[in-house]
Amino acid sequence: MIRVFQAIRTVDSRQTGGPEEMLLMLSPALRARGRFDSAILLLRQPDPAADPAKDFGNRARAAAIPVLPLQQIRWRWGWLRALPRRERMAILHVHGQRANYFVWLMRRLFPHTWGRVALVATVHGWVQDNLLRRMVTALELRTLRECDAIITVSELQKRQLEAQGFAAARIRVVRPGIPYLATAHAPTGAAERQAARAQWGIPADAYVIAAIGRLSTEKRHDLYLDVCATLAPQLPEAVFLLVGGGKREAALKEQAATLGLGERLIFTGLTRDMAAVYAATDLVMLTSDTEGTPHVLLEAMGSGIPIVATAVGGIPEFVPAGTHGLLVPAGDRAALVAAAQRVHDDPALRAQLVAGGRAVATQFSMERMVAEIEEVYVAVLAQRRSSGAP
Repeated sequence: MIRVFQAIRTVDSRQTGGPEEMLLMLSPALRARGRFDSAILLLRQPDPAADPAKDFGNRARAAAIPVLPLQQIRWRWGWLRALPRRERMAILHVHGQRANYFVWLMRRLFPHTWGRVALVATVHGWVQDNLLRRMVTALELRTLRECDAIITVSELQKRQLEAQGFAAARIRVVRPGIPYLATAHAPTGAAERQAARAQWGIPADAYVIAAIGRLSTEKRHDLYLDVCATLAPQLPEAVFLLVGGGKREAALKEQAATLGLGERLIFTGLTRDMAAVYAATDLVMLTSDTEGTPHVLLEAMGSGIPIVATAVGGIPEFVPAGTHGLLVPAGDRAALVAAAQRVHDDPALRAQLVAGGRAVATQFSMERMVAEIEEVYVAVLAQRRSSGAP
């Protein structure tokens, strides 16, 4: 089989997001199709203080995915130069800015080995909320210009690249397959719902509004907390669930205390028990300023949960507003509050959003995504052969 290395630097050693979860299913699925053998080039050392069971490298090995981790890379000139030949790399598929930079540097240092490997990049999203991040994005765009093919997760990203001068023929939109939706999720039963809520001490009759994701600035969980504080007196049965971990956790807890949310707000921290999260939840709210195609919305929709979200990134491309989810302008606290109140007050609207959401989620299968990525690999190799590239 043709060897593909997926190069990625995880968010941190314990925490994984959509790209990492996708790779844990993509690699075995590619191998099962019989044409490409996918391995992982992991550009982060594990945290010795972290739970080994949450380490991305360990989880990949448990799924029988070959892993070449950073700590095993020998930083010697000859060893690094020969690495692509020794590992029989035919394609390098990079995921994320730091992986792009690493591969770009290797191709500069070793053009006759690293530079001869076909290069594919997936753009999972850009964050440009400050000068440093805008500079980082500009550097990423420079590295992308060397790719044989670029995969985006939304049509918006494709148009943005074309506006930067990238040829449309080099860009392929491949909407993500959602690992959580790889198996069918039946409607949550009463016993399952009660057990899930018991994990966090949530009353059985509470109305749970959850925000799920990495606690970073662009996700705007500060805005979510403001929304919670406004909704709390209007919805006395509401409980607010903030699911995830990250650098903003301490600041968000301080904000929650200032807003007087008290026991009405629950921080779950990092959790992989997403089935329990969705079983406990009545409404998922996403308040981000920027997104690609957020997995959490699709997971919620596939789990039969209505969504309220900001109309950013690729979200409007798969959420027809008003029928499959309620979308509001980015940063609009009042609109988020009004949308959440509408969903709470209108059983017919909730039923409509649940039915529409389930229909959308079925379009994001792993099988479809894997087949489309394989098509990109086949096309890239054929193009290189026709052009005489080594």
